[in-house]
Amino acid sequence: MSRAYLLTQGSVVIAEETFEADLRIRNGRISEIGLGLKPHGKEMILDCSGHVIYPGLINSHDHLAFNLFPRLGEPPYNNAYEWGKDLHRRWRTTIESVVRIPLRYRLYWGAWKNLFSGVTRVVHHDVYSSYFRFVFPIDVLRRYDFAHSLQFDQNVHRALRRRKRGVPFLIHLAEGTDELSAGEVTSLKNLGGLDDRTVAVHVVGLTDKDVGLLTDAQTSVVWCPSSNLFLFGKTAPVRSLSGKVPIAMGTDSTLTGNATLFEELRTAQEEPLLSARKLFTLVTKCPRTIFRLPPDAGTLRQGGKADLFLLRAEMENAFETLLTANPGDISLLMRDGQVVFHEPAIFPKLTNSGVGAPVRLNGRMKSVQSPRFSKIYEELKPFLHHYSYLNSG
Repeated sequence: MSRAYLLTQGSVVIAEETFEADLRIRNGRISEIGLGLKPHGKEMILDCSGHVIYPGLINSHDHLAFNLFPRLGEPPYNNAYEWGKDLHRRWRTTIESVVRIPLRYRLYWGAWKNLFSGVTRVVHHDVYSSYFRFVFPIDVLRRYDFAHSLQFDQNVHRALRRRKRGVPFLIHLAEGTDELSAGEVTSLKNLGGLDDRTVAVHVVGLTDKDVGLLTDAQTSVVWCPSSNLFLFGKTAPVRSLSGKVPIAMGTDSTLTGNATLFEELRTAQEEPLLSARKLFTLVTKCPRTIFRLPPDAGTLRQGGKADLFLLRAEMENAFETLLTANPGDISLLMRDGQVVFHEPAIFPKLTNSGVGAPVRLNGRMKSVQSPRFSKIYEELKPFLHHYSYLNSG
């Protein structure tokens, strides 16, 4: 049975509003939300004053096994296929050095890459691994169908035939700026693969006609701005898509994208039509709808899972605070009501209650409550130089 906690004096973010409240956490769930809650039994009281309590974020697009790679490529490219061929031709040695690392370690690091930016649920664009089923650090979307893309998938027709009703179908689509990319939405429609199950990732090369096709089909979009800007110097036309199709946000892997969802949000902030509050929905409410997640995903609610993290309230607006955050700013992260990592200087009670593995994030010491983390982290350190927050301070 997991430990019971009472989080007091925090500023809680629920849906798109913020208010002062205490959270009671028992058996992995939020059993009560209210002001002035009194401790029961052996609950550990955590004083969260000066902090904002956020729901665990949702990363809607990642390749978990690819996050030991630094950014590779010499952009700009016309499309992702051109980049992929160039990657395997010119960086084969780098690719082979990472692929030699056991898959379970690569997936494990992909989980921690996400946890260190407040993500407790992730959509993995690849085969659902058996490693995700047992003691994996993060929740990975389990019900989905997918194809890689129209050109790189060996049998798109088979992938489309195998789609199930009511299950999201993931596919990289229109990932580029050339005519080939611009024709992919129509091509997928002609194959019978464009409908309300379809989750189109990237869509950099959309035409005005394509926006209409996606809207009519009730297709969803996942936006990965930093990956797109790196490869093509251009990103998806979110201004044209906003209000017409459901949109969520993903990081992609570090092969092309940012190392944290926090950085991704800051990149997205450059789109003037998207407020800090709206960006918050792209990593909480919107993916919950798109991927048919449980109603407690990406929110804090009574009876829901206790997936949450704390940031010091650096700004008056909680949504603006999120956009200024880095991994080192997380004082505490919980998943399923259990502490995943915390800052001992702020929550010394947690440090005294168990053995944690130390790690510095942006120069601030954290304690990771995982018996496997230390060993794997030490073995992977030679492949983590592109994580600035691990190598600063």
